[in-house]
Amino acid sequence: MVKWEKVLGDVSPTTSQFKVLVYLSFKDAALPADISNETGIAAGTVRPALRTLLEKGYVKQMEGGSYHSLVPFTEIVSHLYSVVKK
Repeated sequence: MVKWEKVLGDVSPTTSQFKVLVYLSFKDAALPADISNETGIAAGTVRPALRTLLEKGYVKQMEGGSYHSLVPFTEIVSHLYSVVKK
């Protein structure tokens, strides 16, 4: 499991990497084409984002080519709640 605070320090919220990671955190595992179709991010942008996230250890590639986030969605929700609560 990767802590969300580490990701926030490493991946800018304005990047496709961030958007893909958040999508996967809530979706579980997905193929690059599905990520592209469901997020509207071009497939040519999704694949490099996934490679970078894989290298950083934030996602893992599953059998069949799908990707799975190592950041649980509960980490994201907890962080958002703490920010909103302040």
